[in-house]
Order: sequence, then structure tokens, then C-alpha cells
Amino acid sequence: MACELWLVRHGQAAFGTDNYDRLTALGWDQARWLGAHLAEQGATFDAICAGRLRRQQETARPIAEALGLTVETVLGFEEYDGDGLMQAAGRRAHQGDRADHFRTLRGLLVQWADGETPPGVETWQAFQDRIARAQATAIAADTAQPRRRVIAVSSGGAIAAAVAQALGLPPDQMVELNLQARNTGVTRLIFARRGVYLNQFNAVPHLDRPDRRHAETYS
Repeated sequence: MACELWLVRHGQAAFGTDNYDRLTALGWDQARWLGAHLAEQGATFDAICAGRLRRQQETARPIAEALGLTVETVLGFEEYDGDGLMQAAGRRAHQGDRADHFRTLRGLLVQWADGETPPGVETWQAFQDRIARAQATAIAADTAQPRRRVIAVSSGGAIAAAVAQALGLPPDQMVELNLQARNTGVTRLIFARRGVYLNQFNAVPHLDRPDRRHAETYS
């Protein structure tokens, strides 16, 4: 029996502050808008889960409320250690010019994928393995009824890894997918007997209206 896993990137986080791992006011709006959109569409889900990062949990809460669900925490959906990669390169994570930050991060991610892992940072393969395990946990049925549709709130790199695994993409393309991930963008994977299939990537229908165009963000 097929199961749909809806991977949602967290809302806008606090780039440029001392604590990136929290939603901005706009990030909270993005999460509420997505929850309201899903409820208005009559979408039903068996469960909603999130990684343990604050920005992931904060995003999940208003979506769960709109859908009448309770957030489950699934370990493994957390983002890669971008802070560790940046600090090893002598840079402060989530600080300074955004374009320069993401340009630097792109290069560091490619090096990390090539096996250049700084001390204290999980390896590329360990990251890939835990994302696969987290997906399996999210869709596993703990009750008599199998789960048919599940939301998992995660982060851009984790979602890009899931997509790359489904499509068999090389690391450099996973990195590019990561950097295209929009806040509260929805990616849909279908887990079937014959494999995992990408149905939708990075969609933001809840932002597709004139008064919300400003809300399409990437942090």
C-alpha cells in the first residue's frame, strides 16, 4: 500500500541574529497560511511529525492545529551541521551578506560530500543514512491502520537529500536542490512497493496570491 510523505521546509528562520533556530514573524505567518490552505482544501493526514530543531517544531505546531493533529517528534529530520561547516572555514553561520553566505555554503557542502568532514561534524554518508531512517520512521504504522499520508516538517538540506535519494541524484545536484528550498515549501514523495517516487517539489500554493508574494523566502 502506497504512502504519501509530505516534506515541509520550516518557515523563515532568523538569519542574521544570534539565534537562527527560531521563526521570524513572517515564518509563523507562512506556517499558519500553509495549515489554513491544507484545511481549506480538505486535505487529511494520518500524522504530522517534525525534527527536534526549534524552527521545525514551531512550523509544525500551527499546521497541526489547523488539521486537528498533534505533532510527533521524529529524530533524524534535523538539518546537517551547517554551523560546524562554516565555523571550520572560519566563518560565522547565518551572519553577514546572504549572497556571500550561501555562495560559501555551496562550496563547503560540495567539499563535505567529497569526504572533507571537519572534526565534530557528521559525515555525508551518516547524514544520508539518518534522513532515510527518519523517512521510514515517519511513514511506519504504529497502529492497526497503515499510514497513507503523513506530513514531516524538516529543513532544506534534509528534504533535498530525500529527493536526491528518490531520484538517484549525485551530491552536487542535491546541494543545488538544497539552495532552492523555499520556506514552507511542500515536497511530496510516494512510497510504493516498487520504489520511492517524487510527485511534487518545493510548492508554495499558500503563498500564490498578490498579498503574499513578499512571503516567498529562502532562509
